[in-house]
Amino acid sequence: MRFLAVAFAVSATFLFGCNSSSSEAPSETSNQAELKLTQSTETSFADIGDAVVWRHSSTSDNDILITTLEADGVALYQSDGKQLAHLNVGEVTGADIRYDITFGDAGAIDVLALALPDEQALAFYHIKGDSAPWMREVGRLSLPEAAEGVCLYKNPTNAELIVTATTEQGRALQYKLKHQAGVLTSTLFDDESMPIAVRQIDVGGELSACVADDSTATLYIAEQDLGIWAYGAEPEHTFERRLVDTLAPLGQLQEVEGLDFIYQSGGYGYLVAADEGKGITLYSAKDAELLTQFDVPGFDEVKALAVAHDGLWLANSELEQPIYQKMSFTSLAAQNEMANAQFSMALNPADVAHTRVALVAVSGETTPVDDDGDAADDPALWVNPEDPAHSVIVATNKQGGLMAYNLAGEELQYLNQGEPNNVDIRTLEGPEGANVNLVAASNRDGNTIAFYTVSDPSKQNLPLIVIPAVGDNTSNGEIQTSLNEVYGLCMYQAVNGDAYVFINGKSGLIEQWRVELVEQGVSGTLVRTLSVPSQPEGCVADDATGELYLGEEDVGIWRFGADESADTAGELITKIDGDILTADVEGLALYHDGQNKYLLASSQGSHSYVAYDLNKDLQVVSQFALVANDEAGLDGASETDGIHVTAQSLGDSYPDGLLIVQDGYNVDSQYQQQNQNFKLVNWNDIAASF
Repeated sequence: MRFLAVAFAVSATFLFGCNSSSSEAPSETSNQAELKLTQSTETSFADIGDAVVWRHSSTSDNDILITTLEADGVALYQSDGKQLAHLNVGEVTGADIRYDITFGDAGAIDVLALALPDEQALAFYHIKGDSAPWMREVGRLSLPEAAEGVCLYKNPTNAELIVTATTEQGRALQYKLKHQAGVLTSTLFDDESMPIAVRQIDVGGELSACVADDSTATLYIAEQDLGIWAYGAEPEHTFERRLVDTLAPLGQLQEVEGLDFIYQSGGYGYLVAADEGKGITLYSAKDAELLTQFDVPGFDEVKALAVAHDGLWLANSELEQPIYQKMSFTSLAAQNEMANAQFSMALNPADVAHTRVALVAVSGETTPVDDDGDAADDPALWVNPEDPAHSVIVATNKQGGLMAYNLAGEELQYLNQGEPNNVDIRTLEGPEGANVNLVAASNRDGNTIAFYTVSDPSKQNLPLIVIPAVGDNTSNGEIQTSLNEVYGLCMYQAVNGDAYVFINGKSGLIEQWRVELVEQGVSGTLVRTLSVPSQPEGCVADDATGELYLGEEDVGIWRFGADESADTAGELITKIDGDILTADVEGLALYHDGQNKYLLASSQGSHSYVAYDLNKDLQVVSQFALVANDEAGLDGASETDGIHVTAQSLGDSYPDGLLIVQDGYNVDSQYQQQNQNFKLVNWNDIAASF
């Protein structure tokens, strides 16, 4: 279904409703005469069904209502209900539109998707709306079974287009689309040239409708005999499904036939459901709260609807001559429960996008970790001074141990012990004068700091070796912290050569340990304690300036003095705003090439990354997302925890540095879910986004 952006000024009387778990329905409207039907389509068809409104870019007077007619194709109407065209395009049961889709030399086009159940296919059209012919077919997708419904999702970050086909057998099939040789087609095909779904959702019973909210990446699916489900709309950014509402007597629904979405400018929008027995139902997309439910005068049943710029087009399918009729938002606001709600168009749905976010393709990836679920967390890098192309990535599997990878992403070693969360590396002078590459990791198994060395894998089989911690403040060969749940960790090496480990806990406390290499292993001394108000994790220290940067997950990024004699007070240098930086703030990393210096942060909630220029008072120089490189069989990165970056040349593959990020939702080249892993990105590709 089509999306509309609407600004609401909503009083507490509007948000009166109960949530979906309550069996008590909202009070019925006592002023239903105010629900005026302002326009009607001038022609009637026997089997009117799903509909969508195409919004003109400059004037709403040129908007077009597109109605599906089952075996009669589609009918197109002006905003005042006058018929523009009746097009015989086969049996059609579902329709949806997305705007400004990149289409090769043609530039950006508006795409209409139609479900064609007789042909077991989806058809795509370039809809112009300025003059006949109103629609031009630009692609067709064969399906393994008939689709009754279709909905489109446009990623607001990378503008990729995902189409979802819903079936009466209870399945929702998602396909990733691309432009190729003048047509819109699937990104993936099998050996027999059949499109490959990047995701199959087995919902359950018969499915009657779907709609996607681009702004929150949420896919809503109506299961006719149960209720409305909410899923993650992204094949890679999925969350556990939740039930928005269910059928009476447990919920407020009777039989959902249609769904659409109303965008609210600057905030969450509203899900609208057409219920065959209960009329129109409106939910808040923020928390799935039921806001209002009402019958529409003159309608025995409401089976389908489409959101327009100024109201709702509703299918009056039980009339002797079925038509679509429009109920204005002004009329809707005149109800008692909504008397203080003001509706006004504020944002064209085509503008629902984060245009500042640059798109950077992934360059490589590591082998997935051994454990499923939330396992991979934080990477670090030891740069081989003799042969940088043979450097070693050290990363954590917080369910089972520490891994070592080469720059091709191949696993060199899995040290299966403990539950390491964060990891960092510094090169120190050992007791006998030789350099030792010291690895420190926070171990959640005992709230300790564990130590290792890493070295050239070409000179020995296993690059990682355990180093015991010694002294009175140790437990099982590791430094025992006083934190009740260790979390983030980073290292700092002062200009005088002294080395430190910062380790933090979920309570907000941060311990600073001075560490040194002795003949028996590593000794540690607690020298300072810092704190932030709530849970921190990611941190990184600038050895050159003696500054510690630390992320407070739900608040922002702090800066402290890193030297043990520095003031313990910190400065909150940037806050979460939900626009550039979105909770959780996770991994932090420093890029310094001798001239440029950037602080990088993982903005987990928006599946993106922010680069701050430390030479220019934390000016944001890039906000970027890591997207799939389908030609190389690489997926993008999402829900990232830890990150690491280096400015050092690592050979031909990474001549000016490398970014390593944890991928919270990893899929293979066929979009089949895999265990989590780490993605590798050429720094030059990131620098291009600046």
